[in-house]
Amino acid sequence: MNSFYPQDPSAPADRPDVEVPPPPVPQGSARRRLMRGLLHAAAFAGVTFIVAVLLFVPVLVYNLGRVEALEVAGRHIPVSVFVDELGALFWGTAIIALSFTSLMSGLFFMTAGTTIRPRPQSMAGQDAMAHLTVLRLSRSER
Repeated sequence: MNSFYPQDPSAPADRPDVEVPPPPVPQGSARRRLMRGLLHAAAFAGVTFIVAVLLFVPVLVYNLGRVEALEVAGRHIPVSVFVDELGALFWGTAIIALSFTSLMSGLFFMTAGTTIRPRPQSMAGQDAMAHLTVLRLSRSER
């Protein structure tokens, strides 16, 4: 069976199971990195706002469809109360959009440019009797 993971059921305790590359060394001046960070933050805020608006449009259309001379669902309400209700609905969708974009950006930044691979094991120094013992133990468990 071809596998990336070791066939030995017990991993050595002196090292991790996967090999994670070290983070890259920052390049450029501190001001340039700060500007790039601010640009990323602005892009994140912009994407969050766009997703919030896209999620809010159906809610707005539904609520505007219920308005009959500011009589909503059979009761008369002032314009300020209606605007406040729409504002509260928008903030609710903005929070949902923020959680969605946070999840997506976290996934993007986690996987961008890094590859995590299992650490290879050398079979040269291992004893064949240890493998036979493992096979005997695993056969009795079946």
